[in-house]
Amino acid sequence: MESHSIKDLLCFGVEVLQESRIERPRLEAEILLGFVLGLQRVELHARFHQNVESFFVESYLRLLKRRVNYEPIEYLIEKVSFYGEELYVSYGALIPRPETEILLEKTLELIVSKDCKNIAEIGVGSGAISVLLAYLSKGLKSDSNLSFHASDISPEALFNACVNREKFKVKNLSLHLSAYLDFNVKLGINFDILVSNPPYIKEGEMLPKSLSYEPQKALFGGVRGDEMLLNIIDLAQKFKIPYLLCEMGYDQKESVKAHLKNTPHKSVEFYKDLAGLDRGFILHF
Repeated sequence: MESHSIKDLLCFGVEVLQESRIERPRLEAEILLGFVLGLQRVELHARFHQNVESFFVESYLRLLKRRVNYEPIEYLIEKVSFYGEELYVSYGALIPRPETEILLEKTLELIVSKDCKNIAEIGVGSGAISVLLAYLSKGLKSDSNLSFHASDISPEALFNACVNREKFKVKNLSLHLSAYLDFNVKLGINFDILVSNPPYIKEGEMLPKSLSYEPQKALFGGVRGDEMLLNIIDLAQKFKIPYLLCEMGYDQKESVKAHLKNTPHKSVEFYKDLAGLDRGFILHF
């Protein structure tokens, strides 16, 4: 490229992204260049004719090259917007989706309405649920009365959660390198709520190329896809946890209902996402 002005770099980025059929090419070109230069999008427009030093240009071009290969932009800039907040996210942690905001909100409502004190999460990932639950509940209860414990089998995911825990200055969240609730064998905590957004895609299902960059263990839940989900239901019942909140696949409602026929419980409430698809449930034991 002959010109290194912000305006020309943006125009070039839009053209490259459009050719690769990336949605929102203008927005993403601005996000990537803003990330490289440490500027907000509005600042880029205010400095349209400012020249950019060559090493910044090279960094921007490398990011564009990665993006046209459908690498998620969240990994490129190491952040994601979720529930009105900005979370750190990098390889090894699933990128939080908007539909999971519903799970977060319903869990927060339950903490308040049922005066819950001990909350566990299976599969913490980036910490989107547990970190923000702890952060958002600061003004609702004293930290001494409310504690969170979250597990994950991935050290990389736990690193993401740890970064976000520090970012939001959360003190009452313990992170555990553990499968399911194995960490609690020694602790023996009586949890009031168990929350999880487990892997629920069936093995062999074809996915968009962008998902190949995300941790596969956080996506695929087994041959049918619901194996881990049903196991979590059994764990909550076994350990006498009063409330279980889970996200699930849009086609797994009947599977969950069938499983619950043989699982003693008081009630179950299914909820839908913004697209009107079945997306999760609240189970009361």
